Amino acid sequence: MNKWLVASYKVNEIKKLERNLRNQNFDFYLPKIKIINLDSSLKVEVLFPGYIFINIGMQKYSALKYTKGIKTIIKFGNKISFLNENDINDIRIIEKTSNAHPVIQKLEVGQDVFVKEGSLKGRIVKICSLSSRERVEVFLNILGSKKRVNIMKKNLSL
Repeated sequence: MNKWLVASYKVNEIKKLERNLRNQNFDFYLPKIKIINLDSSLKVEVLFPGYIFINIGMQKYSALKYTKGIKTIIKFGNKISFLNENDINDIRIIEKTSNAHPVIQKLEVGQDVFVKEGSLKGRIVKICSLSSRERVEVFLNILGSKKRVNIMKKNLSL
């Protein structure tokens, strides 16, 4: 009987991994969901970045273990981590639901966000106020003190 095991992969090598798994006729599942970003654009993202589910019998385990693109097969101690078909079906339902009704990302006070554009690019800041539709106020740590700064919403990422 085949079971769904969980494996980790290098996030920036998804295409290579999928190609290698297809070439070896592995049945795999990489769940993706639709998200509406802060700037109202639609984006498809991997639901569990860095993890993939592979439906496999134990006779093919060693072939999978040495497949290019697979970092590790998730284990707890010496036991391989498996999901049953019901768990996979639940994830498929979430994925299908997001196709019909994309997940809307929204900002909340107290939330940490990443600045993706502007002079503060690369910093993580905490939202302190949702002052308008276009801008938010954030706390920024500068030289050991907190300062309130206004930033455009489109320059932030969750």
